[in-house]
Amino acid sequence: MSKPIIADNKPIKVVLQAGQEYYFCTCGRSKNQPYCDGSHAGTAFTPHAFTAKDSGDAFLCRCKYTKDTPFCDGTHQQFSADLVGKEAPDQESEPETDVKEGDGNDMPVAKATTDEPTVAFIHQLAREGLANMGHHGPMTSMGVPRHLLPHWDDLQIMVAQMATQPLQEDVPVVTELVIGPQAKKPLKLAIPLLVSDMSFGALSEEAKVALAKGAELAGTGICSGEGGMLPEEQAANSRYFYELASAQFGYDEAKLKQVQAFHFKGGQGAKTGTGGHLPGAKNIGKIAQVRGIEAGTPAISPPTFTDLHTAEDFKRFADHVRNVTGGIPIGFKLSANHIEEDIQFALDASADYIILDGRGGGTGAAPEMFRDHISVPTIPALARARAYLDKVGASGRVTLIITGGIRVPIDFVKALALGADGVAIANSAMQSIGCVAARMCNTNNCPAGIATQKADLRQRLNVEKASKQLHNFFEASTELMTVMARACGHNELSQFNANDLATWHREMALLSGVKYAGITAVDKTLL
Repeated sequence: MSKPIIADNKPIKVVLQAGQEYYFCTCGRSKNQPYCDGSHAGTAFTPHAFTAKDSGDAFLCRCKYTKDTPFCDGTHQQFSADLVGKEAPDQESEPETDVKEGDGNDMPVAKATTDEPTVAFIHQLAREGLANMGHHGPMTSMGVPRHLLPHWDDLQIMVAQMATQPLQEDVPVVTELVIGPQAKKPLKLAIPLLVSDMSFGALSEEAKVALAKGAELAGTGICSGEGGMLPEEQAANSRYFYELASAQFGYDEAKLKQVQAFHFKGGQGAKTGTGGHLPGAKNIGKIAQVRGIEAGTPAISPPTFTDLHTAEDFKRFADHVRNVTGGIPIGFKLSANHIEEDIQFALDASADYIILDGRGGGTGAAPEMFRDHISVPTIPALARARAYLDKVGASGRVTLIITGGIRVPIDFVKALALGADGVAIANSAMQSIGCVAARMCNTNNCPAGIATQKADLRQRLNVEKASKQLHNFFEASTELMTVMARACGHNELSQFNANDLATWHREMALLSGVKYAGITAVDKTLL
């Protein structure tokens, strides 16, 4: 599908509200015309975001060939009724317009091409500045598409046979993970998988509760996300990780006694080093209550903590949390940028665990400029993190949890072998409860009722059914991981190591430090 489908050969009248953001369907497939419903999934199309300048009636394009997106410009007049539901023919003519020579209206329209993929964006910036997209530029959701990243499939498992024998299939395999083994109250998980940080507000209440219940059924934990503690979520899980980010949304010392682990947020793979802004129109109801902000007022997240700066500052805060809670593990969530320096900062601040989010990690909404252009990919980031923890003697006492684009059981196995103690999943967890990967989390129109606050969409999500599905995913994933552990001769998942990996891709060998499978050795001086 290289061109949009003609959804109709006439415009549709809608009522717009000034200041409200809308997502216009550009592919023509949506059943909710003229707005996006996620039907563009699997195509090259993305919805067109626009903010209404005025309240009132507007006529939006349904033929999808307007030059004044999203508004109708009359182009539909060239399409007959029998073309509805089809792509426009190649020979469609340009609509005639009244233009005066030299007034600029007779200029050709810029369209992205393979050779010049940025030409349309350049024209938009030149024409509008940032007026219609905000000071962060265009927004997007989820992580960098997997095909643009170093891929887990380029690592192969080296199983046992003779020199080391595999284990019999009835040999039990230990799956437990201990978070912060040297903490006074270390947190024990039944499996080395957990649900990563995703905020209430970015996700619906139903989604958060389903994830918490599913994790509880599997004997593992869930992270709160930076939007504060949703009481119903916390009550549904007994291995709750509380995340404190720069805005400290909803933070109350009394809540500390309800959590089993606590971490500071430094960043995330898709967005680090810049602040966030939730418009007042979206900060309503329970979202405002959980965040501890007056409903209707903007929720501002600064780029970093305003009252914590040095490692000693964070250590002082961490020690206070330990005193209040009796010694739960304290951690840091870091995006993979200055990896070694930031890990050392966390160690100096007395971290019991580190969650490292590599390039490939997603978010509900992030500036394209950040999602697509920051952070080290997860595979080399993990290899560097483990190498540094080994170097400074922190391995074994500081738990390393990796996250960011890690989807399926064989990915989890390879992550453990590459050096992770545990894996935090977000995308896979959402897909387990019903996400169809429409990649429109930032539109508030999630068709599965997960990344939305719209009541009519939220009611689609059956919490009990969804939680059982996540439990099934965790259970099946862990079972498959134990199968591979026995094949490698291990009776504990924690025994996976770099000797279990090889790669026939030279570039992957250089990125990961994994041994090269070819007969000619890779020059390690290039590492």
